Amino acid sequence: RDMHDTFFISPEGPSAGTTEIEPDYEERVRSMHEKGGMGSRGWRYEWSGEEARRNILRTHTTAASSRVLAQLAKEWIAGGKGPLPERKFFSVDRVFRNETLDATHLAEFHQVQNT
Repeated sequence: RDMHDTFFISPEGPSAGTTEIEPDYEERVRSMHEKGGMGSRGWRYEWSGEEARRNILRTHTTAASSRVLAQLAKEWIAGGKGPLPERKFFSVDRVFRNETLDATHLAEFHQVQNT
């Protein structure tokens, strides 16, 4: 969220934030952001779970790819780690960026991605 400006969703209402973060996952994310790991130095700042739970309008579709790859990894592990089947995934989604508007750039547009 620090990398570029974002559009935040109003803090009121039923979709104001998420509480669906597993504690062990949250701790791994906190550690990776603060200290790094697996060759990364991390972001080296104090990670806030409260800030992470705030909903924003997405600025890219990377989360869709990550979600699909995580699900495939779970299925592969549960299936005994056999040969990986060939698969192709495509994502066409609306994204939002709080950038300067001009004749060729709007605050919202579609992004196409393949995994």
